[in-house]
Amino acid sequence: MAAAGQMFFTLSVGMGTVHCYASYIKSKDDIALNAVSAGFMNEFVEVVLGSLIVIPIAAGYLGIDWVKENAGFGMAFQTMPYLFDQWGNVISNLAGVFWFGLLFFAGITSSLAMGTPWMGFMQDEFSFSRKSAAWSFGLIILMFGLPTVLIYQVATNGVVDQIFFNEYDYWAGTMSLVVFATAEAVLFAWIFGMKRGWAELLSGSDMKVPVFFKYVMMYVTPLLLMAVFFGSLFLPQGGDWASALSGLFSGNGWELDNNSIILMLQNTGLKETMAAASNPEEIGRLTQKINYVNAARGLLVSLFLGISILVYIAYLKRQKNLKTETI
Repeated sequence: MAAAGQMFFTLSVGMGTVHCYASYIKSKDDIALNAVSAGFMNEFVEVVLGSLIVIPIAAGYLGIDWVKENAGFGMAFQTMPYLFDQWGNVISNLAGVFWFGLLFFAGITSSLAMGTPWMGFMQDEFSFSRKSAAWSFGLIILMFGLPTVLIYQVATNGVVDQIFFNEYDYWAGTMSLVVFATAEAVLFAWIFGMKRGWAELLSGSDMKVPVFFKYVMMYVTPLLLMAVFFGSLFLPQGGDWASALSGLFSGNGWELDNNSIILMLQNTGLKETMAAASNPEEIGRLTQKINYVNAARGLLVSLFLGISILVYIAYLKRQKNLKTETI
């Protein structure tokens, strides 16, 4: 689930960015070549080159066990400062400026790309100027981003837990992307239709796309993403996949994953920890943490509902304009 979410995030799939850019291209632009080159170069730089830098350094200085426990989004922010610190004051400061400067510009360019759908939508549907659309996007990001900066909660093990950031990252940056990307795959292959979709893909293309990928898009991609999603919810009891699969339709042999969406929504892990706690101060921290978690999820839901309402209003405006033009 995390790998799928990261893949869609880095390729801007499942969040409307690609769709927004696609609306501005010419009908005969080479979609296939651009998609292949962008995808391969992005993954090569991010996964191959990034891994070749960060993972060997982490393994060499901090050990394989540390890599296994801390593999993820924050590795570059933990390993590179440790490396630079070995180089002396002057060089370490210069290296820090260059390294984190590159990460900053990478983040800014990604933010601009993710802001494009909102800005394009507000300009096209509500006649916002580009400046007004940019300001509205910036204000929304500021409002939702401030809690990630201002609100921290010290976990029971003494480690500072970025609650709002973690909730945003999981629900908006992982789970939602997998769900939306699955919906997009189904809509493209089965609602829009693979026949029309394949014609669009090959229109103006200088490279020949193997017919094999037509069936990948129709069957393999949607089914694989659904398997990833439901696999993040349920696990075979006792780790016995054979028994679980044989009892798939009888409802036997499966149990909820401890990290499943359902248990996370119920804050099961936090409530169990709080029930086992005896220290009033610790119980107070856990109660506050649950409140912060629910607040973060409430903000995400309000954002989703707000965007849905705006889309519906834009739809009604378009329907009204179409009726007026027809009359």
